[in-house]
Amino acid sequence: MARLIVTRPKGQEQTLMNALISQGGHEVQHLPLMAIEPEPLGKPDLRQCLLDLDCFHKVISISANATRYGLDAVDEFWPQAPIGIEWFAVGPTSAEALDQFGLSAIIPSERYDSEGLLALPELQQVDNEKILIWRGVGGRETLAATLRERGAQVSYAELYQRVEQTYPASTWDQAIHSNTWLLLSSGQALDIIEQQVPDLASRVAGLVLPSERVATAARERNFQRVLVPASARDEDVVACLAATSLD
Repeated sequence: MARLIVTRPKGQEQTLMNALISQGGHEVQHLPLMAIEPEPLGKPDLRQCLLDLDCFHKVISISANATRYGLDAVDEFWPQAPIGIEWFAVGPTSAEALDQFGLSAIIPSERYDSEGLLALPELQQVDNEKILIWRGVGGRETLAATLRERGAQVSYAELYQRVEQTYPASTWDQAIHSNTWLLLSSGQALDIIEQQVPDLASRVAGLVLPSERVATAARERNFQRVLVPASARDEDVVACLAATSLD
């Protein structure tokens, strides 16, 4: 029997775990690799970006957490979202959250990452446009750097922090066996667990990863079995696992 370890932050794991348990046939465990903590909206740079929201031509949300905290911030500072902004989301989960807020978002048709966003026709001709990126503190610079090369003025609204969760070796020894699959939400999550379990590639059966970019990095680190669901939505993760022989 395969063991599936869900590593999403606490509070964001339950619907996926319930779906995996309902599917049956596997052990399911939760070991969060990161905690998500919102940034104070009173921070001067963040506050100014949010107050100036109506000055931006485009807003891009690059994660579900960024979307969640970004919409909370819009609700805090604006009686309703400013009109005239073109909204973008990295994937369907964020797009659905924006849609529930009354904002229609453009998403990539294939890969749900910075490269997918940068391939969108709407982000090719952005000379002199002001673009705001919702994200966590730190992270990749590919999206902003490329948009700047295309002539855009890019600002960040860094809405949350990721705080690494660490476990003693004994915890991982108990959790991981030869048929363990790790469900990871980001490249950073892969980095974190590899730091805690240096021989990880030889100890787990495989990884379930959020994008082809992260999957490529994992293969370069000698992980033999790597799955990439159609999206990060629970139903796509469950479908991906159901279509794969995990034994």
